[in-house]
Amino acid sequence: MNYHHTPLYRCVAAVALLCIGFATPPAVLANESVEELFERAEPEGNAEELVGLLHDLRMNPVQLNLASEEQLLRLPLLTPADAARIVQWRQRQGPIGSAVELEAVIGSAGARRVAQYFTFETAQARSGKKAADQFKGSVINRVFWEVPPRLGIENGKYAGDNRRVYNRVQAGTSNYGVSFVQESDIGEPRFGDFLSFSVHAEQLGILSQAVVGDYRLSFGQGLLFGQGRYFSKGTDAVDGVLLFSPALRPYTSAAEENFLQGAAVTLSPGPFEITAFKSHNKVDATIDGGVVTSLSSTGYHRTAYEIAKKDDLSQDVQGFNLRYKYRHGDLKAGIGATLASYRYGLPLEWLGGLDQGRRLGSVEASVVYRAVQVFGEAAGTRAPDALSWICGVQADLGQGITGVASMRQYAVGYYSPFAGVFAERGGDGADEEGFYLGLKARVLDNLNVGASYDIFRFPELSSTYALPSSGHDARLYTTWRQSSAMTWDALYQHKQKEETAIQNDAGEVLEYVMPVPKTTNRVQLGLKTRLTSVLTLKTKGEYKSVESRYIDRMQRDDGWLLYGQLDCTLGTLALKTRFTRFDTDSYDAALYSYEDDLPLVYSLNSYSGRGKAMFAMVSYEAAHNFRLSAKYETTWYGDRKVCGTGNDQRATSSPSSFHVGCMLKF
Repeated sequence: MNYHHTPLYRCVAAVALLCIGFATPPAVLANESVEELFERAEPEGNAEELVGLLHDLRMNPVQLNLASEEQLLRLPLLTPADAARIVQWRQRQGPIGSAVELEAVIGSAGARRVAQYFTFETAQARSGKKAADQFKGSVINRVFWEVPPRLGIENGKYAGDNRRVYNRVQAGTSNYGVSFVQESDIGEPRFGDFLSFSVHAEQLGILSQAVVGDYRLSFGQGLLFGQGRYFSKGTDAVDGVLLFSPALRPYTSAAEENFLQGAAVTLSPGPFEITAFKSHNKVDATIDGGVVTSLSSTGYHRTAYEIAKKDDLSQDVQGFNLRYKYRHGDLKAGIGATLASYRYGLPLEWLGGLDQGRRLGSVEASVVYRAVQVFGEAAGTRAPDALSWICGVQADLGQGITGVASMRQYAVGYYSPFAGVFAERGGDGADEEGFYLGLKARVLDNLNVGASYDIFRFPELSSTYALPSSGHDARLYTTWRQSSAMTWDALYQHKQKEETAIQNDAGEVLEYVMPVPKTTNRVQLGLKTRLTSVLTLKTKGEYKSVESRYIDRMQRDDGWLLYGQLDCTLGTLALKTRFTRFDTDSYDAALYSYEDDLPLVYSLNSYSGRGKAMFAMVSYEAAHNFRLSAKYETTWYGDRKVCGTGNDQRATSSPSSFHVGCMLKF
């Protein structure tokens, strides 16, 4: 058992942090509340795609006073209940003229999060604009390399060079668009290792959306198709439970998995919404004896083994979703059903080694009445023990108070390759049961509090331990805007959960696969302060403790992290630099921290071991709508002489990397 006493310098640092907070003069604080979600995000989420979507919405914001509810929900941070409130307000009160007025409609916290993605123009102002003014686009280029290079680069096991290259081109009008993405990772020999292309049309009569090329689907609560779920459980106490995403949208990410390739269309004749889709794609797979043992999601094609797996398996998907929408006064309801089938070129081991695919079906429902929303979805196949479902209710319980309650039961035998559900582990909608409560409240005008409690059960803890296990997860968040210049964020988490591990008997003769109960306590405190009109200081401290109860011992692993970041904006020049210190006993106590990066790059760094890290980033608008960016980062480890393992090993205790890019908007 490892015991640790808090060093004096940590106490001094905490006191200094408080003193800085109360001594800083007031100024204007930038409205960047989305960062609160990024700071609480965990690796299981899909926030990288969300970063790209929000970037595109900044370039082409939604017209708040002209958009339908479906168009408003293009913004994934807006709930269906809030979209209904906006439409009802416009019908009764008239146009919403500013972000301040939006606060009266959906609350201050919600308005702070979404206002930057809206324009507040009216129909009269819109009619005076020329059609040519609506054509917009962007070109983004990035190059990334590491110092020193990985072992696979130096010994020739990787077929490519020490560089990662990314290019994206997007262009279109309010009704048409085209997107092209290219990426090749470090060690990959082909410049065009990953290519993605799509053409789309939208809002043309009864045509809501049509995509040819790469696309993603989201229906109901994600049991069949949940490719619009960006954050994992726990990121937000309330909003993270429901899946609110357009049924169909073009795929513009560089992640090389979990997307469809072909054609899809959404039509909205009257109260109906019909989405039909067909996809033929190639995916990476590990095949043994004519049976697929696993599908690869890394997207790496560097070694001969990885290259051999590239596009080694065909995947065919087809189906449709039908929804009926009803509205009367304050009541808005929708019911729907999805039928789909998927088939792979070879049998899948986890389907018994005989089935190459399955037919799936689901039913969904959502009812919004004033400030209350009831939701649910059930999905299954003809296979035994393959019915999964989730249901719940989200409501405004009072002025500035929102709560959610949800139940889920995901069957052991259920499988959909495109599921994205609310869950404790993974998002495939299988082998989990749970009951969740979440609450957010505006206690004061400048104080928001959120809390959640999730009790869960796994009918089978793992593939090697087919017995049930249970646990719970409690979290408490708070955001306090101490002044217009200063915002505090805090998080406390307590979780109990079992994980499988190989344990030996007293004589070290026999090995057992046994559940290991783990108790995790985590505390996070952050402060953002606008020092002057050009300087912003961000600080964050986090502590994590994990207790593991093995058969013969109790093990405790601790970890802590502390960083300070200074942002400076001087006209068209922006500078950011951060210094981080961390110390963890093991990977179990690893800490994650969101980090600023180049456009469309989402960085959630993992810190394990003992050391220091820093990054410096500069962004400069060299000409109108043309911006250059560069980033340098390095880590100094005090507990190792090499970093990484295998072909990814780097012969240094202080690995570094460079990131250079440019963005042109037109």
